[in-house]
Amino acid sequence: MSYLEEDLKNSEVLNLDRTVKNIAVIGAGIVGICSAYFLKKSGFNVTLIDREQPGSMTSFGHACTFADYANVPVNYPGLIWDIPSMLLRKDGPLAVDFFYILKNLPWAISFLKNCKKEKVNKIANSLTNLLKHSQISYDEIFQDVNVKEYISYEENLYLFDSKKSYENYEYANIIRKNNNVKVRNLKKDEVKELEPNLADVYFAGQVFTGSRHTTNPLAISTKIFKKFLELGGVYINQNIKNLTQKEKNIELFLENKKLKFDKIIVSAGAWSNQIANMLGDKFPLDNERGYHLLFETEEKLINRPVAWSESGFYLIQIHDGIRAAGTVEIAGLNKPPNKKRLEMIERQSRKVLPQLKEVRSTWMGRRPTLPDSLPVIGKSQKNNNVIYAFGHQHIGWTLGAVTGKIIDSLSKDQLPNIDISAYSPGRF
Repeated sequence: MSYLEEDLKNSEVLNLDRTVKNIAVIGAGIVGICSAYFLKKSGFNVTLIDREQPGSMTSFGHACTFADYANVPVNYPGLIWDIPSMLLRKDGPLAVDFFYILKNLPWAISFLKNCKKEKVNKIANSLTNLLKHSQISYDEIFQDVNVKEYISYEENLYLFDSKKSYENYEYANIIRKNNNVKVRNLKKDEVKELEPNLADVYFAGQVFTGSRHTTNPLAISTKIFKKFLELGGVYINQNIKNLTQKEKNIELFLENKKLKFDKIIVSAGAWSNQIANMLGDKFPLDNERGYHLLFETEEKLINRPVAWSESGFYLIQIHDGIRAAGTVEIAGLNKPPNKKRLEMIERQSRKVLPQLKEVRSTWMGRRPTLPDSLPVIGKSQKNNNVIYAFGHQHIGWTLGAVTGKIIDSLSKDQLPNIDISAYSPGRF
């Protein structure tokens, strides 16, 4: 089903109220949907544009957690020394296409430079700054959009496969403690009490205090999107072919139409650099490919998201089965899905939860990632009427609403109530 609101005709110009600023939001993932919602609530004329259906890409296939505890970046001190052993592990959380990395060495080098201890601490502080506003921003939307049936307050559980992985995780515990992120360590018998169906393959566990998750991310995205339409928003299901910057506006060329806007928001996830390049901006944006498998189930097997440290994925019981989602693969935008990653996730999922039945479906998504693990949120250095909102890596779902709030403030030429200097487009 398409949500396209109009019959688009060649060379027509969209008839918008010129007494109110007209804003285009490019990209209908959770960040774009939330931005469009808040902008429309503020009274702007808002057009949301995407070649895919709203919420159907990376915002659909993730691990379903509102991870307001996720202030520990992928970069960490000593990562460079761990890479060889990580790559040799068949069931490890990381996979790398060496030919792709060789072609993109500047990005890899920049990423590793951000693994220094002082850099990691700074990144963690900056992520915490956003994450601590994430829940209240979503709750503002949820007062207007009823999604109670799709949210569970059973706290997220992290399982350690061995004593060594438990001890190695101390760096993350210290980072969270220094940023007032609360966790609760669990002994093996305490984990068993929470999740009795898990196999006896773990050493210990950890619960992220106060965390919550969704059992149907697409349903939440769709309900926010439909509220945006009810408020008078417009959705266009087309690809953007080109952009032209004029003195007072920006022209967007679609497949068969030209539109003019006062401001544009670029929230196209892993494809945001393609839009930025049209505007003369360029960012060191790459992507971390993630996977999920959906297992058939007719019974309640787990109560909460369960992360497995050995392989870097979550098991989550959702509305239509049990999803195993996660891992990281560095291989670019265009390479086909890696069957070995899917096989690994299935093998490890059955190790943790042997009761799993047949695999119903598989999926791959692309998390937009900058080498410092921080998003780009702010106005373009080249055009004050272009605002960027992308690069949220593993926590785009968590940061969708708070990013939308920031975009709303920037579109009004107001300072957000959050310091966003660390996410500046001009930092590269």
